[in-house]
Amino acid sequence: MEENTEATGEASEMLITFEAEAYMREAGKWANFLGSAGFVFSVLTIVSAFSVGSVVGKLQQTYGTGLDPKALSSGLSFMYFLFGVLIFIPSLYLYQFGGAIKKGFEYGDQINLNLAFQKLKSYFRFFGILVISFIVFYLMVLIGTLTGGGVKM
Repeated sequence: MEENTEATGEASEMLITFEAEAYMREAGKWANFLGSAGFVFSVLTIVSAFSVGSVVGKLQQTYGTGLDPKALSSGLSFMYFLFGVLIFIPSLYLYQFGGAIKKGFEYGDQINLNLAFQKLKSYFRFFGILVISFIVFYLMVLIGTLTGGGVKM
């Protein structure tokens, strides 16, 4: 009688060689670095979201455009905040992957090793969804541009 090892999360024949372990340890170190750098950039971007209003106000005084300064600064603040969040989420997944892969190999802990691969899967899924969203957005812009964008003259 065969036991369903997929449901329990146990592997029956899979082995990780020393070479594969070395690659994963190095990937974990880089993931920690990139995750930490992503946190820094995320914070800087979110802080910039709160200061963009004063920059827009100063530019409006200097160059005087026909745009509403409150609407422009609100829109830019929202975009900067959104970009900050979009930088933070994959950085968190990378950082968690790096920490879990390190613990998994140091302590021989299969649970942390599984968690590391779960975080890596989440990282790639997030970027996949993000890329699909950008493709759809660009297709909508392209279709809108080709059809005249609904602009009546």
